[in-house]
Amino acid sequence: MASSKPSKLRDTESRDTEPRDRGRARDAKFTLGRFDYQRLDAYRVALRALELGEQIAKRLPRGYGKLRDQLRRALLSSYLNIAEASSRTGNDRRSRFRCSRGEAAEAAAAVEAVALLQLAPLSQTAELTTLLGRSCAMLTRLAQR
Repeated sequence: MASSKPSKLRDTESRDTEPRDRGRARDAKFTLGRFDYQRLDAYRVALRALELGEQIAKRLPRGYGKLRDQLRRALLSSYLNIAEASSRTGNDRRSRFRCSRGEAAEAAAAVEAVALLQLAPLSQTAELTTLLGRSCAMLTRLAQR
């Protein structure tokens, strides 16, 4: 039997917009689709790179604090610039995507240093380098639009 009570959902909300994979949304602490940047593949790749980079940064031994900080800052800046660029238009948008690409390249160089100095497992650094390469390729294309 259908209820005659009015729905408590607003006009802009629906039950279908709830994330289907509640565990993933809860773990990531956000709901996909609320903002423009969350629909970009480049954003998701940068998010994964940020997660992997943090795992590597946490394990760097004492004495490598500057490298740790630089890796974290570059990954975070690339990630945040993607979000910022998605809300901009024209040359401003392209400029933000180019900045994000530069930060991703800087993070890749930091990861290469980590690998060269054998401060993290090669499997981790290789995966992160691959993600950063994908990110740079996507950001290059986005910067041309």
